[in-house]
Amino acid sequence: KRCSICKQVWYCGAECQKAGWRRHKKRCAPPPSINEIRAKVLAAHTAGKWRGVLEWEVRMEELMEGEPDAIANGILYCFFNAHVRGSLLTGSPQHALSAASLGSRRVDLLGKMERFRDQGEAMCSISDNLAAAGKHQEAAGWLERARKIAEAHGFFSVECQ
Repeated sequence: KRCSICKQVWYCGAECQKAGWRRHKKRCAPPPSINEIRAKVLAAHTAGKWRGVLEWEVRMEELMEGEPDAIANGILYCFFNAHVRGSLLTGSPQHALSAASLGSRRVDLLGKMERFRDQGEAMCSISDNLAAAGKHQEAAGWLERARKIAEAHGFFSVECQ
């Protein structure tokens, strides 16, 4: 049986739940609404608190559900940027790979929205993150895709490092 208030704790039955309530009630609180979480993610992102953003990543799909593509892209960007910061500050290849994965989702959305310059720049970011994680061949592939986007849409260049 799951706690009906916080929905975070499970019990084997009503008797166990009743026995554990005295201890659990001190930290039991209803989960925040999606709008509250979205506001916290954006505030943490704006303040550069990447760990504060990532604590909500488990709810990312809920945050994007039903949102227009531009809002979903912004939410993905917040989590993408938090992983980039995590990678730079900790040297963790896992953060770099997570950033690349989120970046790939952004590439799809940006293409759908016909924001091709941003799409090319996102591809360059994916390339950078894959290279940071030691995935050099995959990084080169994303860099080539970015160049093709730039060429196809008449951009003089897409800035990749």
